[in-house]
Amino acid sequence: MNTAFYTGASGLNAFQSRMDVIGNNIANVNTNGYRPVETTFNDLLYTEMYVNSADVLTGHGVKTVYTGINAGQGTPIPSSGELDFAIVGNGWFAVESGGETVYTRDGSFHLSVSGMTAYLVNQNGDYVLDKNGRRISAVIGTNSSSATSSNSVSIDTSKFKDQIGVFNFANPEALIPVSSNRYRANELTGAATVAAAGSYEMLSGYLEQSGVSMPDEMINLIMAQRGYQLSARVGQTADEVEQTINSLRS
Repeated sequence: MNTAFYTGASGLNAFQSRMDVIGNNIANVNTNGYRPVETTFNDLLYTEMYVNSADVLTGHGVKTVYTGINAGQGTPIPSSGELDFAIVGNGWFAVESGGETVYTRDGSFHLSVSGMTAYLVNQNGDYVLDKNGRRISAVIGTNSSSATSSNSVSIDTSKFKDQIGVFNFANPEALIPVSSNRYRANELTGAATVAAAGSYEMLSGYLEQSGVSMPDEMINLIMAQRGYQLSARVGQTADEVEQTINSLRS
């Protein structure tokens, strides 16, 4: 089988993966705090051609490479939730999910009551953490009320904003998505550090929109589709060439 066939086949796989990523970005265009995933392409192996010069190489196709997320600022928009927060600047909220700490830009929080204690949680029920990595809570009925829980008990939420931890990374683009808008740290991001005062602003009554740009994603999708079609044509042409060669031999 000639190299052109493998080149076309690898292109089909690469552009299909690219379209899958773009589709996921588009599906999360309305997900608060979502950071779009970015990919690029790398060459596959090169080998020497059967010519006199060893400097003449032939390639064997392309593959997609995950290059991280776009960690840029999303647009904060007003919301009706008293416990909705948006970070303006660098920083991530920390939440406890399944026994591990993950990070998000989605500040849509509410209260979860357990006994006489109310915990600050996100939409998935994950506990929101303070700068020391501890759950944020309030004891029911001991303070003047500024909010009401689902069980109609008085809870003071006025100090929750000051307790919420905001964290930074040396390389936030390397955060690994674990859900639509939650991300896991790794050795490439560096350890999470408490964001310095003045490096961000936390807005109450706001939520950060998705970072997806629909015009950009649609352009990327069209380019990926054209690349897929071209790769299919390369494979088809390579197959036709092989058929012609086989017919000549017979």
